[in-house]
Amino acid sequence: MDTRSSRANKPTGQGASLGRRERNKLEKRARIVAAARRLFAEKGFNQTTTLELAEAADIGTGTLFLYVRSKEDLLVLVFKDEMLERAVAAFDGLPKDAPLLDQLVQAFTAMMEHHARDRDLARILLKEIMFPVNDEPSGDVSELMEAIFERLGRLLERDKGGELRADFDSRLVAETLFSSYYMDLLQWLRARHSKAWFQETLRRHLAVTIMGLRRPAPV
Repeated sequence: MDTRSSRANKPTGQGASLGRRERNKLEKRARIVAAARRLFAEKGFNQTTTLELAEAADIGTGTLFLYVRSKEDLLVLVFKDEMLERAVAAFDGLPKDAPLLDQLVQAFTAMMEHHARDRDLARILLKEIMFPVNDEPSGDVSELMEAIFERLGRLLERDKGGELRADFDSRLVAETLFSSYYMDLLQWLRARHSKAWFQETLRRHLAVTIMGLRRPAPV
């Protein structure tokens, strides 16, 4: 047996140490998320303190702020994965033969229904996504928004030259469509409107944008 080869294939002490540190970091992150999810559900977001969060996660308060910049940032961290999964599933499960407007309403309704579970918490969450306490969106928010814009862009690209013209910027239109959804979502949250109100209002607003993108009728 070539012992030199065996020694060469063994991880160095530094590599093994880095692996352990990374595992410890991921474990602490998981404990923080689990503690926040439980305390926010039991006590409410506003009533939960960072000290309670740190104690529940079995870490120091200083360690908590190595992972998040604020309690609001932690709220995004807790729900980002759920929101991302819901958004991806909503767009990936759309019927490809349905009109574009119907597909958009279906996808955005699925995203809205995620927030319907706790409207009060959704208000705080959406405020932090758009107007972060630290004046700069976290990486979690950026990842979520990019995933939504990417899927909206794919949907639009698929209809270019078909239902829609081919001479528009898909990213810009995706941002415009999301803005309509977001404003209607905020209004739905504020006034506690019904799902039917949300869908009808959203459809009217999205239709204005889609109308401007349609191919002209042949003469």
